[in-house]
Amino acid sequence: MAKQVGPLFICGTYDNTCFYRCNGKYYLRAKSSLSGKRVKRDPKFGATMQYAKWMGEASVIASGVYRQMDAGTKNRRLYQQLTGKALRLLREGKSENEIKGILASEANVLI
Repeated sequence: MAKQVGPLFICGTYDNTCFYRCNGKYYLRAKSSLSGKRVKRDPKFGATMQYAKWMGEASVIASGVYRQMDAGTKNRRLYQQLTGKALRLLREGKSENEIKGILASEANVLI
């Protein structure tokens, strides 16, 4: 990763070089050969897609529990913790209803 210097800074891709901004600084790197289409269809990325599926399901489950909580107790960190817990439980093979019950009891919410 190289830093961009000078009065002019670029963001975007040109030929095989990506120019980007990160934390207020400008960098460039070689363009990746990896594409979203390849990740979604190549069997080599099957585990990646399985984790993405679990994450989507965990997010939906956690949001259902989170919506039932009092407005005063809600915050982003709590939602992220609920999602992480739901993800771990999905990976253990628990059903959606079991996970909702566990999350609700831990968050003191009645569903």
